[in-house]
Amino acid sequence: MAGTLTITDLVDDAAPGPPRRGRRAVTLLATVAAMMMLSGVLTSCETTTGDRNEVIAHINYSRAQAGVSPLAENAELNTKADAWASRLRDDCNIYHSRLADGAPQGWQKLGENVGRGGDISGVHQAYLNSPGHRRNILDPSFNLVGTGAVWGTCDGYRTVFTVQVFMRG
Repeated sequence: MAGTLTITDLVDDAAPGPPRRGRRAVTLLATVAAMMMLSGVLTSCETTTGDRNEVIAHINYSRAQAGVSPLAENAELNTKADAWASRLRDDCNIYHSRLADGAPQGWQKLGENVGRGGDISGVHQAYLNSPGHRRNILDPSFNLVGTGAVWGTCDGYRTVFTVQVFMRG
């Protein structure tokens, strides 16, 4: 199983509908979340700055090679990607998130790549070798990205789970 790469991609072109919760409910949820963060109940990101920068560098290098504008990093998308990568690591499996969950308001298009392998560079190369993943990485309509790269042991091997969340805002 060493060296095994597993990847999958997803795109949602549907713009979100009107919010289902009222402003009061959103305010309440934001207040509760802020209180939990301040009290240490919520965990911080597991992705290191170095790993996140490596994932983004691979994406933007690939885009530059294809003559496509680089993507700007988005903190909300980073949070979404990191949480999902942690979940995948904990489950020792890969599958997609609900794209709109955790995405910033006002998105027009979302895409997601999820994968796992022995290192970040290898997972990125596997993405480029897959038409759907490559399409997400090189899509000129995307202008924002969030990434997660979480390490763990899966099936007895040190494994990195990467999540790339793309957005046109």
